[in-house]
Amino acid sequence: MADRPDVRRVGDAVRGEGVGSGVRLSAVLLFVGKCARARGYLRSGGFQPPHAVGSAWESAALGARKRTGLSNGPSTRPPTFCATTSPPGLLLDGLSHPTASSTQRLRLPACPLCGGSTFRPVVTVESHPVVRCRSCDLQLTNPQPSDTELAAIYGPDYVLAADDSPAHAVIVRSKRATADHYLDLLVHAGAPQGAKLLEIGCGAGNFLLQATQRGYDVTGVEYSPYACARARQTLGGVGRVLQGEIEVVAAEIGTYDIVVLCDVIEHVRQPADFLRKVLTALRPGGLLLVVTPSTASWSAQVMGRRWMELKPEHLFYFSPATLTRQLNQTGFQDVALHRGTKLLSLDYVTAHFEKYPVAGIRATLRLLRAIVPAAWSQRPVRIVASGIIALARKPANAARP
Repeated sequence: MADRPDVRRVGDAVRGEGVGSGVRLSAVLLFVGKCARARGYLRSGGFQPPHAVGSAWESAALGARKRTGLSNGPSTRPPTFCATTSPPGLLLDGLSHPTASSTQRLRLPACPLCGGSTFRPVVTVESHPVVRCRSCDLQLTNPQPSDTELAAIYGPDYVLAADDSPAHAVIVRSKRATADHYLDLLVHAGAPQGAKLLEIGCGAGNFLLQATQRGYDVTGVEYSPYACARARQTLGGVGRVLQGEIEVVAAEIGTYDIVVLCDVIEHVRQPADFLRKVLTALRPGGLLLVVTPSTASWSAQVMGRRWMELKPEHLFYFSPATLTRQLNQTGFQDVALHRGTKLLSLDYVTAHFEKYPVAGIRATLRLLRAIVPAAWSQRPVRIVASGIIALARKPANAARP
């Protein structure tokens, strides 16, 4: 039986956790991050301080991750999407802005969370400025990448490992172990037996598969036709997988007991509008689970300018406070924050940094992978990664349709 999770209400510190081998892997990753930061110090001839933007988590998130996805220019191939990751920034909340063409970057004149109109520069990620709202501290990419730029990012190589690669099985194992952890959180939050569960951005269906094994009635929404086919194959005919955007379930008002958003909300152009659609799909008293990178995470603080979550396709960077405010403003209540725990193996982490290199880290992980026995490097262990987990409810007294 899983240990009862440590739930922190907003305002409490959300700190690292880990037990046994998870502690050891967390310590290894902490050491790797510090080595990478020191390497940057030496190369630059001294410490390059982040902008003085107030609190510690803000200072931590001023890094930019060195990626290769757009280094050779936009892809000339039509955008197709990988089996394990959908492009929610493009497709789950609308592709284009009413006043912008597909090649224009979309400038937000005001903070979508608080309406503030004053922003402070934080960092530039591959020519995309990340700014902080002076009023509420939300960090966001502004202007947002154009539709054309996002289509190039969400191309055929937007996946950690190909299906036929040795790393694929390791990645699937870690994803399913992490899904079990999220499902444990839902159980402790009171998710009913046999609940109707909707996952938006279901990818290859790993979370849905683990949910079916616990008796949930599952539906997945996924834009990529290829990913939908993979998800249906993963589920073996159980549940539903719908191809399209969130609008494909628009008629199912008040239908679902649970909605799951794993690494989705940071991609959407208009989080508030998107969350209101999610709220509509939930029954009164229904549960929402959100997983997203956190500017308060230890990885943001340790890696600084090399934080792996600083990506052009991440349009919003939430903290515990801003995520809670966003959920409350869109009609959710009883927001409970959990540490951003995932079950990851050394092989999984290595595959991530092979795909998205960070100076100093990839080489260190390769060395560790060469000396650690395979039985250890392939085993998922519980660590606090770069994110935060939020559970929230639709009010029980919400009017039924």
